[in-house]
Amino acid sequence: MVGHSPALDTLRDSIIRSGSAFLRNARWVPGVTCPTCAGILNPGFSECRPCAERAGSPLLADNLGFLTYGWDGGQAGRVMYAYKANGATSYQLISSILGYAVVAHWDCIARHAGGHPDGWAYVPSLSGRQGVHPLAQIALQFMGSVPNVPIIANQVADGVRTFNAAHFTVQPTTARHVLLLDDTWTTGGHLQSASAALKVAGVEQVTGLAVARWLDPDWSTTKTFMADLTIDFDPALCPYTGLPC
Repeated sequence: MVGHSPALDTLRDSIIRSGSAFLRNARWVPGVTCPTCAGILNPGFSECRPCAERAGSPLLADNLGFLTYGWDGGQAGRVMYAYKANGATSYQLISSILGYAVVAHWDCIARHAGGHPDGWAYVPSLSGRQGVHPLAQIALQFMGSVPNVPIIANQVADGVRTFNAAHFTVQPTTARHVLLLDDTWTTGGHLQSASAALKVAGVEQVTGLAVARWLDPDWSTTKTFMADLTIDFDPALCPYTGLPC
């Protein structure tokens, strides 16, 4: 069930006014999108290649949620780029949709995972970004008393999108269920590697939540899928199923 309060309802209405016309909820469509990451399948395959290659590892995130699709040249894609560059309007929209997703769907996270998170983390950049990551700034606004579990990005010469726990360092932690936030999922290598590092540090369960599931219009049947994304973004739809909750 989606959480409600006057503040959440006001935030939902603000998101609808400012972003629903161009944001599109992630969708899990049998035979069309990957059941793990909501990306586009090659016809005849049951899972996208990156998710299939990682399948079976106990270090993967246990649950994955996605808020919106994004792609180069689209308005949602431009917002994702601009928020990282501290564009005020884009930053506010990302802050609103992520904050609403976590707070309003907090009990949905618990229902899918068997309990609420007792820690949160974000996926840091492997590109050597300096200063506080904007995703961390945003999360601090709504995570309240839930403690942060720091993830440190290591120097990676190549293969930054591969699944490798060594890409990140996490100190031993008492947190057992961590909500892991990411801004953009392309192949999932970053989030899944961060999940692996968390589990190596002692975390038992990881719930991932990415703002944007990135699409490549030139991949497989993506253009056809994108043409069917005509329904405006609805913040109330569950980021873990794409359905009302």
